[in-house]
Amino acid sequence: MKFKLLITIALSILIFLPASSQNNGKKSREEMRREFKEFKIKFIAQEIEVGPTQMKEFTELYSQLEDERGKLFETTHKLEKSVKKNKEATEADYQKLNKAINDAKIKDAEISSRYDEKFSKILTPRQVVKMKDAEESFRRKMHEMRHNRKMKKKGK
Repeated sequence: MKFKLLITIALSILIFLPASSQNNGKKSREEMRREFKEFKIKFIAQEIEVGPTQMKEFTELYSQLEDERGKLFETTHKLEKSVKKNKEATEADYQKLNKAINDAKIKDAEISSRYDEKFSKILTPRQVVKMKDAEESFRRKMHEMRHNRKMKKKGK
């Protein structure tokens, strides 16, 4: 039940965030990202049943993890976008992109491993595993909602 409520809230956020950005620019993209990040952290904390005494440390640590991952994938995403938009991109450009994607995945695994050690100081092993499941569930639901939203815009 809680999961359905959170997904409904997430869907509402995803629907209203773009609308609010068109509303004379009242909310910046950075504000929307911050709100989304806060929502994700609360969702995961609820899914893994973080206690009140753990919440502050968990929020700070998870926020650091997200920031580090964000910086890592932002660089790779920019390269991917530029190569894919470039109609004259060479095979060497795609090879460079492929290497960057693979390197980012390796670095992400290293980041996850490093943060698993940090999380194990405030969470139980069960909570750490549930956190990974909750992240994947969150990612799947967000993808599904974006897909459904695109289909709705296309009128299908």
